[in-house]
Amino acid sequence: MMVYTKNLILVCTGRDAAQAAERGLPVLHLCLGITPGGALQRLQLPTRQTHCLLGLCDPPAEMTDFDPARLASDLVFEAQRTGAPGVFADFERDTPHSRALLTAFDHALHDADLPFYVPLACGRALPHAILTTPTALSGGSLTAYISSLQGMYGAARIAAFLQPVSQDFTLPSATPNGKTLTRTERENLLSHTGSQTFFSRELCAKYFTYTDAENRAHFVLYDDASTLEAKLAQLSGCGVHTVFALFPDAAALIDPA
Repeated sequence: MMVYTKNLILVCTGRDAAQAAERGLPVLHLCLGITPGGALQRLQLPTRQTHCLLGLCDPPAEMTDFDPARLASDLVFEAQRTGAPGVFADFERDTPHSRALLTAFDHALHDADLPFYVPLACGRALPHAILTTPTALSGGSLTAYISSLQGMYGAARIAAFLQPVSQDFTLPSATPNGKTLTRTERENLLSHTGSQTFFSRELCAKYFTYTDAENRAHFVLYDDASTLEAKLAQLSGCGVHTVFALFPDAAALIDPA
């Protein structure tokens, strides 16, 4: 299978960024933060000082006086100073502070003609940001899900985060999340139960079923290198031009440096 790495951006922190920068693909370095006093701060220096997408971590839960417009101006300055081809706000908490910051960032980066990436859960109300959605689904169809988002926000405003899944669901499952399994735990479970694995084209993931000692049915959904390749192919077929993937988790998708 052809690996669609042309759309891939490697997401890195700390020492992993040095290895990722050698792979010849764009790199997003989570290197910026916001202080409790409302100032932009560099958490660490990027491995490559230029042409590295800037990643901004969640603001503190408690912040004193802060000026979203000034922070937005500082963020644009930092992106332009380093030649960054875009900014990713890795925000997970939906708070009044984060909403005010994202709104200011969205307008300032748009005016500066810099792509601004925001997780879908935090960015639905923003008029310009590129909304990034996880690819780990427990039901439905990946292609249909991406197509529905493109219909709501426009194809150019949807990006993806290649998020490997490895979860054990007890059936019937009342939630979309199961118990997280490590690769070793999953392989031991497969060996112990003797279950057969299958590939779901709709979810673009592998799965198997088993019955535990208490006679409860289980459904295990997981990714490996082949399913991540398939996800990239489906996303490319949907016209998704930007796919983020954690490094070194995505190393198996990349030709050796």
